[in-house]
Amino acid sequence: MRRPGASGHQPAARRDWGPQDWRRLLSAIRRGLATYGAATVAHDQHASATALRSRQIRPRRIAVIGSTGGVGTTTAAALLASVLAAARDDQTLLLTMHSDACDGAVRLGIPHAPSVTEVLAGLRRHGRIPPTPVTRSGLRVLSAPPPGSTVAETGLAGLLDVAASGHASVVVDAGVASRVGEFCTVAELFDTVVLVCATSTDAVAATTAVLARWRGGLPAQNGTRLILMPVRSRVGTGVPGSDAVERLLVDGAAAHVMAHDRELGRGATIDLSTVSGRSLTTALELGADIMGHR
Repeated sequence: MRRPGASGHQPAARRDWGPQDWRRLLSAIRRGLATYGAATVAHDQHASATALRSRQIRPRRIAVIGSTGGVGTTTAAALLASVLAAARDDQTLLLTMHSDACDGAVRLGIPHAPSVTEVLAGLRRHGRIPPTPVTRSGLRVLSAPPPGSTVAETGLAGLLDVAASGHASVVVDAGVASRVGEFCTVAELFDTVVLVCATSTDAVAATTAVLARWRGGLPAQNGTRLILMPVRSRVGTGVPGSDAVERLLVDGAAAHVMAHDRELGRGATIDLSTVSGRSLTTALELGADIMGHR
């Protein structure tokens, strides 16, 4: 007999997901990736793209930029894109826009992904992005252009327009800030910019300079959101103001601190089923922040 006051199956009240909800996905994602193959993802691509268009959701355009070289920009971009792809039923595209990231596809388990040059040529011929490899998490990948190529830079706006028309999220590994050019141009193309930075004394100085360029180069009405991702190599000393991460966050900017993880070092395979909990948790929280902010 039903207890007094007990109710049947009532529809749950809708609410926005927060970081705690994303953390609970961690174990489910790891279990699911063991059996959820790329063939299943590829089979559902057309249906999910149609559903995306019918919902008329504005696709998210996310740029990941490193304050300096070697801070883990490609790692952060690939991890974020993989999390977005695994946690949603929509398509996510990872686009690498510089030659230093040419190992991104290999690290994601893809022997060859079409280069940006090849994709732009296909766009001119067919008006759409050609079929691209899919990782186990459902992530589609386009690799970097050949070294010295400028076609990626000149065709980025058009490529983003076409890519965004069939994906819920487009994550662009844009390389080092010094090679990006004018930040106002970048801000016009993206909704969110994630700035990956190290926390050594020299790295903090470089990041501060990048932030000054960012603030000085953008009009006041620009709506592009900047998120800092410091990669902490060691814990702070405990003295207030001595921690490099604290100095970076003095302005109260949105940030997600990622601990240095040897599993995600240069050249290491990026697989959500093996990535350590702390790195994956940070990526999940960053994804929740981006998806929950309009």
